[in-house]
Amino acid sequence: MKRMILATVLVLGSGLAAQADMSHYTNLLRQPRDDAALASDARYCDAKVGPDRNGVPTSPAYKRCMRGRGWRFDYTKVEKTWIDPDTGDTCHEILGGAGSSCGNIW
Repeated sequence: MKRMILATVLVLGSGLAAQADMSHYTNLLRQPRDDAALASDARYCDAKVGPDRNGVPTSPAYKRCMRGRGWRFDYTKVEKTWIDPDTGDTCHEILGGAGSSCGNIW
């Protein structure tokens, strides 16, 4: 019985961990543009070629679409997040994984 409970806890606990991919782009136009312009162009490309999904490399079609809108793909940063079972806060790694920070307001 204890093994069954432990197995259930491990399965449920692993479901609480998640990761978020943050793709970084560089503005190629000579005029300054803000994050709102980037978000707008990303929504356009999401509708045109499909969304850029977490855990999957950014597709060449998505990169081409963003390039056509004046953005160059630089890299993707994966941020691991999880829910603290004691507080319910969202946590993420800091200091290159040597520590963590928790809180629902980042």
